[in-house]
Amino acid sequence: MSMEQVQSSRNRPAFEGSGVVNYSWASSRVLAGWNSDPSYLGPYGLVLDVPFRESERNSNGLSFEELVLKYGGAGIDPQAVLDELIKSGNVKPIGEGFYRCVTRTYIAERLSPENIQIFAETMHNVIGTLAVNLKRTVPGTGLMERKVFADFGLRAEDLEKFNAFLRARGRVFADEVDNWLSDYSNADRQGPIRTGIGLYHYIESDEDRDAYAKSLGKGAENGK
Repeated sequence: MSMEQVQSSRNRPAFEGSGVVNYSWASSRVLAGWNSDPSYLGPYGLVLDVPFRESERNSNGLSFEELVLKYGGAGIDPQAVLDELIKSGNVKPIGEGFYRCVTRTYIAERLSPENIQIFAETMHNVIGTLAVNLKRTVPGTGLMERKVFADFGLRAEDLEKFNAFLRARGRVFADEVDNWLSDYSNADRQGPIRTGIGLYHYIESDEDRDAYAKSLGKGAENGK
């Protein structure tokens, strides 16, 4: 999950309609809070290491338990969130009961219920943007939608370079957007509009394009 999605979903309930705790969203919110809450940031915006719970050695009120209480929601087990973030590679123990945030982008386990939910919500957001823009009648309105592609295709070895380029530059841009949103969407400044951006890299195949062209042809024939 990207940080843009995390920031735009911070007001989502941690419990789904079935009453089952959604630890994917809880973990995302806790990670977002850890990376944006000024109390948990040191000089130059570096994320502070925190103990699991506050102790005499650390009496400043900062702890992972407090992060979960503040950003994860009521009824969320801090140990379960910590286990999830360690498993996902976002957090690592550094000794003496302290933990360090090593990456700010949370990605749920592949094909887990949480990941399937993220897939469904991403599709909903993309289709929603396209639907809004299809209805616009005035240029410059609607939602931002841009597409850049290789006019003459890429070689396999160049695709690897392109992927590396996107990961590096895309992360920088995503972090800039995340930082901007943190200034306007936080515990002291909240609003009803859930918004963000999504970045994705696509690869088309000849088989997909042929199947799509055939489906359009059949649709046109049926419409005659």
